[in-house]
Amino acid sequence: MVIAFVALALALWGRALRRDLDVMGALVDIGKELNWEIDGVTAVRNVGKDQWRISAEKVVRDHPVEYLNKISSQIVGPSGLRTINAPTGAYDHENGTLTLRDADGIWQRSEHPFEWKTPEARWEQKNDVWNFPRGVTVSGDVYTLVCRNAVMDGQRKIRVKDGCIRWWSE
Repeated sequence: MVIAFVALALALWGRALRRDLDVMGALVDIGKELNWEIDGVTAVRNVGKDQWRISAEKVVRDHPVEYLNKISSQIVGPSGLRTINAPTGAYDHENGTLTLRDADGIWQRSEHPFEWKTPEARWEQKNDVWNFPRGVTVSGDVYTLVCRNAVMDGQRKIRVKDGCIRWWSE
């Protein structure tokens, strides 16, 4: 009789545990798609050999996209220090893309540091590719580049369409 009672108690306990775990699983699945808003967010991530420190005054998640306001970031790596600032942007989790509006920044490096600005910048995380579909202006100590469209593959190659570069020396 005791064995039957213990077996019945274990069966009921197991059934209740399974029900609780099913409820928890459903809550986790629902939580992935919940919309939320957070003020004052800072994140530090390592992407390849670079360390990214990204801050946003406000982040609003509308699954799967997070909308960012007042973005400020620093990227530190072997190629120097880069900064990126933008009043607005969005990160799409499904596509792994970051889009920034009216962005600007600097790239401090040992040779030819420069400033840049663009109406739109898109970063594709998977391939570490930056697209500037509405043009970009790059201004350094010995040159200026202005173009209508550009793609930067990681930190190695830059392809420019409809652009010009001006070099000068003092």
